[in-house]
Amino acid sequence: MLFASLAIEREPLQWSKLPDALTVWVQNAGGVAAVGIALILLARYFSRDTNQLTFWNFPPRLRFLNTVLQYCIIVSGIGYAVISLAWLGNAMNVSAKLAFADRILTISGILALVVVLTPFLIDLVTRIRWGRIWAIAWLSWKEAIRGRVIWVFGAMALVFLFADWFVSAKPEDQVRSYVRVVYWSMTPLFLITAGLLGAFSVPNDVKNNSIHTIVTKPVEKFEIVMGRFLGFASLLTVGLFVVSSLSLIYVIRGVNEEAAKESYKARVPYYGVLHFAGTKSPQKADSVGREWGHRDYITGPTRRQRDRLRQYAIWDFEDIPADLGQREQPIRFEFSFDIFRLSKGEEGKGVYVTFTFADGDRRSEDLDALANEMANVRKDMEAKASKKYEQAIRGQDEAAQKQLYEQYLKDQSEIDTVLMSKYRIYQVRGQEVTDFHTQEFEVPAGIFKILLEDNPVGHHARAAGMPAMRTFLSVDVANEQQMLGVSRLDFYLLAYEKAFWQNFLKGVIGMWCTHMIVLGVAIACSTYLSSVISLLCTMFLLIAGLFIDYLKEIAEKRLDGGGPLESSTRLVSQTPLAVKLEPSPTTSVIHSIDDFFSWWIGRIMNLVPDINRHDLHPYVANGFDISWVEVLFLDNLVPLLGYLAPWAILAYYLMKYREIANPT
Repeated sequence: MLFASLAIEREPLQWSKLPDALTVWVQNAGGVAAVGIALILLARYFSRDTNQLTFWNFPPRLRFLNTVLQYCIIVSGIGYAVISLAWLGNAMNVSAKLAFADRILTISGILALVVVLTPFLIDLVTRIRWGRIWAIAWLSWKEAIRGRVIWVFGAMALVFLFADWFVSAKPEDQVRSYVRVVYWSMTPLFLITAGLLGAFSVPNDVKNNSIHTIVTKPVEKFEIVMGRFLGFASLLTVGLFVVSSLSLIYVIRGVNEEAAKESYKARVPYYGVLHFAGTKSPQKADSVGREWGHRDYITGPTRRQRDRLRQYAIWDFEDIPADLGQREQPIRFEFSFDIFRLSKGEEGKGVYVTFTFADGDRRSEDLDALANEMANVRKDMEAKASKKYEQAIRGQDEAAQKQLYEQYLKDQSEIDTVLMSKYRIYQVRGQEVTDFHTQEFEVPAGIFKILLEDNPVGHHARAAGMPAMRTFLSVDVANEQQMLGVSRLDFYLLAYEKAFWQNFLKGVIGMWCTHMIVLGVAIACSTYLSSVISLLCTMFLLIAGLFIDYLKEIAEKRLDGGGPLESSTRLVSQTPLAVKLEPSPTTSVIHSIDDFFSWWIGRIMNLVPDINRHDLHPYVANGFDISWVEVLFLDNLVPLLGYLAPWAILAYYLMKYREIANPT
């Protein structure tokens, strides 16, 4: 990973995509609820008392809900049956396209959730008491402390004592290495603690018969689950805050100058939307064959091939912060690109590039002509300014010469503004790009004032359908051809910077979300399974969540070499990936089995948490601010609640209908 450059495969959730995410959640959670309802109906059908049709024990004034929920089950079942028939028809190559399949799936999921949530919400309002939950939470807190579970937090002292033996010796890597060591050390310690506390809580109560004393009191069974979760969650939260505060002191002690410039900050960047010109596709540039395809590569002309079609990487900034036009200081841009060398080049020198800033409607075909014309005009204007200055200083004393020189510098800086107003472009030429360092350059604030005030699109560019500013990147003419790798997040406008310590603690919130997932799943499993089995199930889901991206590639059939059966066949027969398997009945069977496996993985993914989503250490380690709204709230807390809510409902039903009076 390059320094001070975010390399994340998945963008954080945006407000514009939240409705779609909620729709997917309703479909997935509703599907799980429908499966649970179907299992209960089958169990009732095959039970001894088949005439028992009362599924819910509501108060007399709410018994009308029995009929309402039964109709919800019927309508939801019809919807899922229609969807199943359509999927079956597509699987059998029968034309069975359904225009409203997505809406039917959503409505069926909502009805299934209504059936499942109604008894839970009624009990939550009428029978659940937060005072009793708080008492159980306080008891859980004291039991955990008495059991000396928190002693595991002391293992962080070993990290503080011996971490320096294993971190990188490069000065600019100091903060980055310390952040990674601290985050990767705290995470497993707290995950193990959360898993043990959650998996052994309810089974130990049953084993020690202490739960029988509680349920004979006016205490609801689900109150035990909520009390345990809140008690252990508060203990983990306090422990995480204390350990992370000590870890922060360990990280920030004696930060050197190189590390402070790279990572000891919290940049607030503005990113553009990346596309290309002069390449085969506007969305993709050239590939250099690297396994990690995070970046696309562009090339520049050589002195022997000056007329070669120039390639551009283009960032469209859909909006520009309004305060930039009011600033007096220059605006800083930062970048961190990758160089793929096609020749040795000159020792100690990187690749030189040109940045061109223009209006949002500017095209790459117009740049060369405008740039050449602007360069000639600039040359004449600079020559006139120099001649004027030389004539003015003749015969003047030292103080007057100094004043005239300051005026000369001011006239030189105003040339860029004048040319920008006329040609609507501004260029930064000859910017050197080197590997493994964050680089920067500054643009006069007057350029953005022109874009904001004089541009008819301006601050409202998104509503007009085109960006407020477009930045072109091209490789300068060189003796030998080189390739430059870029990604969307490699180039950004630096709006301002925040304090590092705030960003460090915000990154801990993402870690906290992972701990709450493990704790919630472990407690939900422990309401029905034994302690060891609950811990194993939790760890299985946690490990599967770490490989969620790989599972997604399997579900979407994007793996090179096909599914597991096809890959095994290729290994045995030594068939290269680029060669297709010969058509045969055996090949058809292999593809059918792999297709079913991909479909099954796609369904299992709905139960697996996206653990990588909550790993925010790349932001902290590379010095980028973690947004409170987009990253922490939308991309961490909302998915956390969305994942734990179905587990809470499952724990409610498992605990409510579990026989505790006769423990085994």
